[in-house]
Amino acid sequence: MVLAEDAPLSPLLPGGGQERGRRGGTPALPAIMGMTAALEASQAQDWAPIAAWRDALAETVQQAGGLCVAADVPCLPNTLSVVLPDVAAQTQLMMLDLEGFCVSAGSACSSGKVAASHVLQAMGLGERAGQALRISLPWNVEEAHVQAFGEAYKKMAQRLKK
Repeated sequence: MVLAEDAPLSPLLPGGGQERGRRGGTPALPAIMGMTAALEASQAQDWAPIAAWRDALAETVQQAGGLCVAADVPCLPNTLSVVLPDVAAQTQLMMLDLEGFCVSAGSACSSGKVAASHVLQAMGLGERAGQALRISLPWNVEEAHVQAFGEAYKKMAQRLKK
């Protein structure tokens, strides 16, 4: 967070004079070092194959009648937001769960919420925001997993369009 020098701010945890009296305690060096190691490891990861599988999955979704949100803009190499028109996200979640796949209807910070994504609504998706799924490919995903998910998605889309 960036604050002006004279911005009034009361510390949640008062203590010594650290951070101009705005935060007490010693910086959590193990956590800082852990974050550094995680960032270094993520930069060493070759994301190109995962990005290619994400793109192939996007094509599969579109062939099945789904839509890819923000398909023509730069995005994370492992994440896809898709909409199956006229099918509630919760219905899709249940069907894909029964096939053994874990996807979500929103960001991790909105887990447990049933409401449509406010971000997708702000992007102009309207009621389709409640029909969207977020698909995240983990760092260790294999091509066979992506293909199996694509097949399950096509099967689900075909079944729900009847």
